Amino acid sequence: MIPEIKICGIKNIDEINIINEYPVNYIGFIFAPSKRQVTQEMVMKLRDNVRKNIKAVGVFVDEEVSRINELASTCKLDIVQLHGNENNEYCKKIKYPIWKSIAVSNKESLEAIDSYKGIDGILLDTYYKGKKGGTGKIFNWHLVKNISKHNKVILAGGLKPENIIEAVDIVKPQIIDVNSGVETNIMKDENKIKELFNKWY
Repeated sequence: MIPEIKICGIKNIDEINIINEYPVNYIGFIFAPSKRQVTQEMVMKLRDNVRKNIKAVGVFVDEEVSRINELASTCKLDIVQLHGNENNEYCKKIKYPIWKSIAVSNKESLEAIDSYKGIDGILLDTYYKGKKGGTGKIFNWHLVKNISKHNKVILAGGLKPENIIEAVDIVKPQIIDVNSGVETNIMKDENKIKELFNKWY
């Protein structure tokens, strides 16, 4: 089964124009501090240029709940992705579908999944001290080999055309989330995006 594909870290109209040409299912706008951080004003302008069947995901780290709900509304976000220390009580206050990131380092790090009830997806990313996603590093996919039987799984962490087939074969996620793996110099690279889709299409 071909997973759905999210391309994260979108920053400008040129990147959106590239993505609109490919069967991308989700794009990610990073509101948290990052090399790819965007503002409310930027996303409000960019959002209307996104192909109609692509869903927009907003990425946040320990942001105020009221601010997330406001940004999700004004920026027409379909999904809220949380990459910080947000607990289940926090998640209940978000008015939009949630993907909660779990930083995977070992089997024990997966125990946190059970504390999140009623969210829409678990995003598995690489643990890297001092960073909240966007590391470009992979983790041991065998740690999460059977996890998609119980949860909607979004697989992230160092995914790129060269390793995507192996990652999907092992983890069997419903969605894959790529960022730096389809970039050159922090800009989305159409050749790499094309290479990614050529693995399936």
